Amino acid sequence: MNHPIDWEVFIKDKAKKLYHYILKYVSYHEDAEDIVQNTFLELYKNTHKLDEEYYEQWLYRVAHNKSINLLKQNTSKRKKQGEIELSVPVFTEDKYSDENEKKKAIIRQCFSSLKPKYALALELQFYQNKSYKEIADIMDITPSAVESLLVRAKKEMKKKLQELK
Repeated sequence: MNHPIDWEVFIKDKAKKLYHYILKYVSYHEDAEDIVQNTFLELYKNTHKLDEEYYEQWLYRVAHNKSINLLKQNTSKRKKQGEIELSVPVFTEDKYSDENEKKKAIIRQCFSSLKPKYALALELQFYQNKSYKEIADIMDITPSAVESLLVRAKKEMKKKLQELK
């Protein structure tokens, strides 16, 4: 028997995870919060088109697309203004006093420079502790494709981390 969704519980459960995922792409907390809010509003408007079991998958796809669109929009604005094209803030030693914060900044910089599908796979596995099956469902690929994707994503992340050392 299908019960109506409790939106308050659903949003509380998913919003923080979605926010942290988006923050890997966008530089500002306000942008990430706006994208989360707009993504949930879009989901609510489109529930009649979706099965409840696909809500989470749909959320990540829409949030990802909104994040990428914002990056493209910001890049386009910078090009028009003649600024240097950067997708993420550049890591600088003096900006962070705490060693742990330095490490986090380096990881964020590397993470945000990954291909979007690599970033999503790593986010879901390491930050949200999703199983291969859950990742496959969210990304709409097979569990064996998830395994291959994660191997490539980890290799690419390692390469980017070594470049910054």
